Amino acid sequence: MSKAMINDLKIKIADYKRFSFMLLSLSAFLYIGSIIPFEGKEGMDQIVLLAVSYCSIGIALFFYRKITIWKKIVKEES
Repeated sequence: MSKAMINDLKIKIADYKRFSFMLLSLSAFLYIGSIIPFEGKEGMDQIVLLAVSYCSIGIALFFYRKITIWKKIVKEES
């Protein structure tokens, strides 16, 4: 693997870390919004907030999985 490809992987790792952190922050925000009661919130709103929260957690976990794979590749090539 060339130096350019390794540097590209390092940049992708940093970007994916930032993006997965933002997704985890979003999921925490949506989860808190689903459990805090307020006037006019229906049951369907709560279900949608929870579903989007769980989906963003799943996507963040997928990104963390990709990060670990890429870190192994970078470590082997270094």
